[in-house]
Order: sequence, then structure tokens, then C-alpha cells
Amino acid sequence: MNVGVARGALVIAKREFLERVRTKWFVIMTVLGPIGMVAMIVIPALLASQGAAGAKIDIVDRGSKIAQPLARELEALSWKPTVVAADTREEVERAKVDKDAIDGFLTIPADVLDHGEVIYVGNNATNQVVSIELRLALNHVVQVKRGVDAGVSPEKLSAVLAPANFATPQLPQGNSGMATFFLGFIVAFILYFATTLYGVNVMRSVVTEKSSRVVELMASATKPSAMMFGKIAGVAGAGMVQLAIWLVIGALALTYRDALLGAFGASSAGSVLPPLGVADVAVVLGFFLLGLLFYSSLYAAVGAMVSNEQDSQQAQLPVTMLLVIGMVSMNAITSAPRGGAASVMTMVPFWSPMLMPMRFLLGGATASELLASLAILVVATVVVVRGAAKIYRVGILMYGKRPGLVELVRWLRYR
Repeated sequence: MNVGVARGALVIAKREFLERVRTKWFVIMTVLGPIGMVAMIVIPALLASQGAAGAKIDIVDRGSKIAQPLARELEALSWKPTVVAADTREEVERAKVDKDAIDGFLTIPADVLDHGEVIYVGNNATNQVVSIELRLALNHVVQVKRGVDAGVSPEKLSAVLAPANFATPQLPQGNSGMATFFLGFIVAFILYFATTLYGVNVMRSVVTEKSSRVVELMASATKPSAMMFGKIAGVAGAGMVQLAIWLVIGALALTYRDALLGAFGASSAGSVLPPLGVADVAVVLGFFLLGLLFYSSLYAAVGAMVSNEQDSQQAQLPVTMLLVIGMVSMNAITSAPRGGAASVMTMVPFWSPMLMPMRFLLGGATASELLASLAILVVATVVVVRGAAKIYRVGILMYGKRPGLVELVRWLRYR
């Protein structure tokens, strides 16, 4: 790139950058991103700490004589159970639920020890925490009752029925496997969303300038290559600023989660996301920048090929599909971060900007694989930018019919 092109690109990049960061939507999204990240830390912790505590239920035991032990189990979980008469009619209990006197009622049949069906009816029956806690407490009480009737002491039964301690740490960091999965998925989704958003933004800007003939005035003042480079650089700069703010605030929130959760009266035991290190943030930003340059160049070429917004919706489909393929392939990375499919897909430049940071956070990529993926993406980005610049140079001043594949190849051969 010669000095004149670089100077023109810098002027256009500055205009594009300021035009975007000064909009109210940029400010709103920049603020909403960190709020969403804090919410992902706080809300699960609050839900986990609350559980089904305080649920008021009636227990109608038709003769199995497990109501009192079950009530004690539920009280240990901070429920508020009440054992009512065995002959209490269902209509009476439903009326109490309708009046919000209780949250629900549990009907235990006389043959519950012989696999009779226990039924819970309530306004919180769809609450998964309620269902899980109630099922576990009921299973434990029934198992103990069966053991006692068979002549086994409650102490021995409690020892036999005690659940095993189970954890799934993810190597090499040792964080919870599920926690690491959520963090990797969230980062990959943010990269997909931001790349698509800013890439399409470049295309629409090109189409708008072309359809309004503003581009003809710009082309008389600077070279088309400078116009494209400047536009992509300005949009990429705005995207980097926004994503950097999101990641830095997200990393701080994860690092100081205990103090953050304490402000909301929650415990860090319910928080699932592991902290983000400096290396993690650097990898995410590096791949995002290259991915944004890669796809913004493709979208800029699409914008130069068409003459109006309607045509651009169809012409952008192949580029968008490449991004979507990467998005729907995330399961291949999360299922086996060190597997063959993950190794191949994170080396392909169409998908590595989203999938390699995810694989790195999951601990599935070695340093050499990370550098190899980065090098391939750098080379591919240079090739795509140069090809897009040739298409942009010819297409930006052409109107009418969209070029076919043969004509695009001819444009790419121009020097």
C-alpha cells in the first residue's frame, strides 16, 4: 500500500470510526454487553441460592405412613410442608392453591411402596428445582421405608444410600467442565454476533454510498482501494473497542465475582463461569480482529457487486452461510476439543475466528495449534483482502446487472 492510499484510507477510517462510536446504538450496546455479562454471573447464583426454599405444600398421605419423614426431609431444604388428613379431598386442596394459601399439594397413594404413583399439583409444578428436590426427597424416604420394613436399620440405609461425590474438572485449568463449556459457548456466540453485525454494517454502508452516488464523489478524491481499506479499518476499530470493553469488564466481573455476588446477597457457589485471564482476552481479541477483517472484506466485495439493498440480501447469503456453518458446528468443539473434527475446523479460516478461541478456552488447543491457526488466518485474510480490493475497485462504479462468476474471475485477474 503506497503512501497516498494509506493516507486516504486513514482519513476514511477515522470518519467511519467516529460515525459509529458516536451513535446512540453503539453506546447502548456497549453498556448492555457488560450488564448482560454481570447478569450471567449474578442470576444463576441467585437462582441456585434460592432453589425452592419457602415453598408451601400440603402432604396428603392416603395410608403409606411416609408423610412425616417426607415433611422432615423437605423442612431440611427450607420448604414449608404441612401434613393434612388422609381423607382430604382433592377439591379442597385445589381451592387452597387457587387462593394462594399454598403453592401445591402432594398426594401419596397407599401403595406407594409397591410403585404406586405419587402426584404433585401446584402453581410451581413447572419449576425444575421444585421437581428435582421433591423427587429426591420422596425417593429417599420411600427407599428408607422399604429398607426398614425389610428389617434394615435406618443408619445402615443412610450409609448405603448416601450419594457419591462427583465432579467434572476440565483439563488443563481444572475448572468445572460445565462452567468451561458455558464460558466457551458464550465467547463463541459473541464473536459470531459481533462479526456478523459489523460485517453486514460494512456491506450496507458500501451499498448506501453506491446507490446514492456518493461513492462517485469519493472515488474522484481517493482511490477505491483506500475507500475499502478505510471503511473496513474504521468499522473494525469500532468493533474492537466495543468487544474490548465487553471482555475487560467481563474479566473483572469474573475475577471479583465474590464481591459482586455479595452485593446482591448471593454466594459464589451458584456462579458457574470461570475467570478470564489476560491470555484468554488476548486470544479472543486477536482472532476477532482477524475474523472481522476477513469477513468485512467479503461483505465489502458483496456490497460493491450489487446496486441496491434488495440485491445485497441475496448476494450476501453465501458469506452468511459460512458464518452459520461455524455457529452450528460448535457442538463438534465442545464434545471433543482435542478431537479430529475440532482440530480441522479450527484451522479453516472461515471458522477459526469463532471456534479457535472457544477451543482454547476449553483447553483443547496447544500453543503450536493456536499459532498455526493464527498464521493460516493471517495469510487467508491477506489473500481475501487483496481479492476483495480488486472486486471493489471494479464493482464500486458499476451499476445494473449483478456480475456472474466468470465476470468476477475476470475482475480478480485485473492488475
